[in-house]
Amino acid sequence: MPANLPSPWCERTTWLLFLVAFFGTCAVALVVQLVLLPSYLPHLHAGHGMLVGSDSEGMHTTAVALAERIREEGWSAWELRPAGNAPTGIAAAIYVYLTPEPYVLVPLNALVHAGGGLAIYLMASYIFRHRVAAVAAAIPFLVFPSAASWYAQIHKDGIFALGMLSCAVGWTQAFRRDFWMAPVLRLTSLLGPIVLGLFLVWVVRPHIMILMQPVGIVITLFGLGLVAVWWRGGALGGARALMAVFVFAVIPVLMVVVKPSDYRVESWRGSVVERESVMHYMPGACLIERGASAGLDKLPSTVAAMRDFFISGYRNAKSNMDPDFVPGTVCNLLAYVPRALQIGFLAPFPNAWLAEGSLAASTMMRRVVSVEMIAAYLALLLLPIALGDYRRKPEFWFILGFFALLMLIHVYLVPNLGTLHRMRYGFLTGVVGLAIGGGVHRMFSHKVARSV
Repeated sequence: MPANLPSPWCERTTWLLFLVAFFGTCAVALVVQLVLLPSYLPHLHAGHGMLVGSDSEGMHTTAVALAERIREEGWSAWELRPAGNAPTGIAAAIYVYLTPEPYVLVPLNALVHAGGGLAIYLMASYIFRHRVAAVAAAIPFLVFPSAASWYAQIHKDGIFALGMLSCAVGWTQAFRRDFWMAPVLRLTSLLGPIVLGLFLVWVVRPHIMILMQPVGIVITLFGLGLVAVWWRGGALGGARALMAVFVFAVIPVLMVVVKPSDYRVESWRGSVVERESVMHYMPGACLIERGASAGLDKLPSTVAAMRDFFISGYRNAKSNMDPDFVPGTVCNLLAYVPRALQIGFLAPFPNAWLAEGSLAASTMMRRVVSVEMIAAYLALLLLPIALGDYRRKPEFWFILGFFALLMLIHVYLVPNLGTLHRMRYGFLTGVVGLAIGGGVHRMFSHKVARSV
């Protein structure tokens, strides 16, 4: 960042935004748990501020039981992921020392949510170099009401979003030429967020680390190409170019080091392999037909098996998307890209906004998400402005590509829209935030130009 612009970490606006987000999230979460559900939505209240039929209800019950075991048997009884859910283990550890009620978890959940908003603010600051535009970019992530289904409950989605956004903050630094040209390289501001992000993702969704390994390789390849362009054009000296090459090369190594080691990962792998052999794959003409190459068959088979894995767990769900998409060839996967982009950025579609869900809580969430999607549709209309104004910034294209790629991956693997919405939340609100921030920056730029 130019010398006349301080690092966003040093700005008062950064920490003011974080504090407002933290205390605001605390207030909303407490209102949901202690007022809204018990007093105004009793038919959705399972007790203790939890939603009826939600994963949070079961996690709280398990956490209370585990906390009691820890008191009786000692900390040897504790485990991080009871039934594969890290939030349960974290809640149990807190319940041991505090009242076993979900409201004691609110500060931690608020810290995580505010951290996610801060991450988007930092990325936007690197791109726009304008405080108001950066704050505007963080607003969708912080205020969209569906996020209350994890920061006011017990769930893994907030930690997952923070982990992915932390990774994005670190990688954004790597794609900034200003970062590599600084008199003193602050590699901790690059590698620190990536390591923290990978750790958080590993804690709550260790199987995602398997997917992040090829993502890390793709990022490294693009990063090395960018460094080569900078070096050949004389924009980056040889020593700094070598340092950048080394850092980009370390990224895939980090992916391998932070390996999944959860029993559910092995169970998931076994289930996928078992399903691959019995799937009824969809037909489709392809230059390389199914059976011609076992290596090329592996990817579509895994995608099909993963989709079946999720659908079998939500057999009666009304939000399953394209359950008949069972890819058998690479061509099937490629042909689905336009549909996957449509689902990733725009679903749920208007015809589903007023439909009934499988549960009363699901119906309520449809209404809530419909309001968010209207806001997202309007905001995405501003995206062409950002694309035009920041087309020469590699960090902008990295963020947009990173979020879009991860949304695509999740659309392919997760056909249930309710689960998909929670998992894509950080990515979608990140793109929406970029669009809004770009529009706000353009507006202020025009005001300055007219006043000169």
